[in-house]
Amino acid sequence: MSRDKKLAGEWAVLHSRSDGYINEYELDYDKLAVLHLDTMPIENWIAVLMANRKGTFNEVTQTRMQKFISLFGINISNYDIIEGWRADDAFFSFVEDFLNVGLSLEKMQEAMKFGDLGIQICIKSEIAFNTTYLKYKAHYPAEASFYYDLAINRDRAARKEYWELKNKTRGTLIFDLVGRD
Repeated sequence: MSRDKKLAGEWAVLHSRSDGYINEYELDYDKLAVLHLDTMPIENWIAVLMANRKGTFNEVTQTRMQKFISLFGINISNYDIIEGWRADDAFFSFVEDFLNVGLSLEKMQEAMKFGDLGIQICIKSEIAFNTTYLKYKAHYPAEASFYYDLAINRDRAARKEYWELKNKTRGTLIFDLVGRD
């Protein structure tokens, strides 16, 4: 979910490459527990992403990841909603590079802005899905002929900016945070 209708349209067609819909909802945050990962240190977002996205890692990388999660992880079980940077494959590849000592923490923070990929809203509790808090407002067509190219171009722009990023390992490396293996 996103507050940005254009991004929502892109997400609606990206994987299917066919027409979809942008659903508009009103979400009453007043009585819901919300975790705003986008306002916290990036280490917390990385740890939540590591704990909730699966990848294939060798034993050394798995150990680094577990140490990082134990240091910076957040118990998300009591939250109804989580807001944070988009957690798609492009961002997860940045995390993989960080784990494999190919990207510093500071450069990852910089990369989070590439492509203006947006803030994601994850509604994760049954309470938040209750119509008391989440109300359907409207829907709009998301035509693949329009939104798919926007999504692909945004993703390509983010990846291009990443590959052109200079001094990727200048700054705080995974070793500086979790020690040597």
